Amino acid sequence: MASPADDDRRRRDLHGLRDRQGAREKRENRENYVDPVRWPGVARLPEAPFLGRRAVNLQQRLEDLTQDHGIALTPGASPRFVVDDGLMLDRVVDSGWLGLAEGYMAGEWTADPLPEVLGVLLTQPLEGGFGRALSRRRRRVSGNVRAGDLPDALVDIYAGQTRATGAALFASGTRTSEVENPDQAGHHPPVSVRYFDAPTDPGLVDRADLDSAQRHRINAMLDEAQVGPGHRVLELPSSGGALPVMAAQRGAHVDVLTSDVEHAEQVRSVAHDAGVGGAVRVQTIRGPVPSPRQWSGTYDAVFSVERMETLGDDGTVHFLKAVERMLAADGIAVIQSVVRAHGSDLPEETVAESLDVMRAYVWPAVAYPTDGHVLSQANRAGLCLTARNRMGSHYATTLGLWRSAFNARERAAAAAGFDVVYRRLWNYQLALHEALARAGALDCEQFVFRRF
Repeated sequence: MASPADDDRRRRDLHGLRDRQGAREKRENRENYVDPVRWPGVARLPEAPFLGRRAVNLQQRLEDLTQDHGIALTPGASPRFVVDDGLMLDRVVDSGWLGLAEGYMAGEWTADPLPEVLGVLLTQPLEGGFGRALSRRRRRVSGNVRAGDLPDALVDIYAGQTRATGAALFASGTRTSEVENPDQAGHHPPVSVRYFDAPTDPGLVDRADLDSAQRHRINAMLDEAQVGPGHRVLELPSSGGALPVMAAQRGAHVDVLTSDVEHAEQVRSVAHDAGVGGAVRVQTIRGPVPSPRQWSGTYDAVFSVERMETLGDDGTVHFLKAVERMLAADGIAVIQSVVRAHGSDLPEETVAESLDVMRAYVWPAVAYPTDGHVLSQANRAGLCLTARNRMGSHYATTLGLWRSAFNARERAAAAAGFDVVYRRLWNYQLALHEALARAGALDCEQFVFRRF
């Protein structure tokens, strides 16, 4: 139990956080300069009904929450949550979890370990009572974002030599399986469900293991679809170039679709350097899902890695109908997706709000579906589920390694043109996803489909 002296110290740590003079001084610091044209959401001053009163209440909630979980409010301690600028409190009152993220992007607060601290903040709504009711009415999810593939220069910083942008599969994890019967009437075949547990000793997994784990995951997907010589393979859309190269090395002919011209050139270069350029065709399309006029063809195997969820709940069936349209009668589709998991102790509304930063700055339509939503939309699209591979713990491990690599190469990220606000955004969203995955709020699944 904390002593009265400890309580007084904690109050002094947060006292005066709303000092506007400190906010002005911080903006004058070049390290924390926020370009108002590039980052209008971060540069704007927060506004909200009863802002001052609600900020005081929020301050008290943060004090109580961090104290209850043993998180210090001073630099040097661990774990710690250090607020350097009280403008962060106003941002949260104005925009909830998006305001919290933008405060981090502006350099107004820090935390270490960031995923652990975010995991604590996720356990309750940021505001309570009257402020909570007002925040629901003022939810802001606008930023400055253009949908499309992630910048190749960004992926190069953190994803390893494979440049693969999906969750890896670490060989040291144990695997269990069971058979599900989707219905009692026998309209659907039994489904094989495999659970991939966390690596046996996660503490021994480091960034050097990431490339081999990505190749292991891709090979497992290719095995699932039985890819071999002469097969026609489609990746929709591209996930970095490793999957088509490895499929081509098995003797397959691979088509890759992307909406980014520069990324298309990058994948062509990767395939050429691997000696399979003649077997990999990369085509640019308008948007993430091609219409029949844009692209037609029949494939023995169709792959997608963590992009279906970026289309939103309404886009799921549109995406799966495109997969069904291009899948051969006896073909197999393997769709890897991040999904909302069942059974987490985190409040569902808080989880949804925490991801507003993704909609504002990365994927405007992103909405992680439940597995039930994916399966119902697959049925509508004419696809039958035959297997599911659940690998959420490997997803969490991958995110941790990505964040470690990204932070270790911050200078390279700056040299590539990513300013300090962008770098903080990427660090924050990786940590947020890791926190959600470790809390069981997000899972990563591979859905294996055939046509009805």
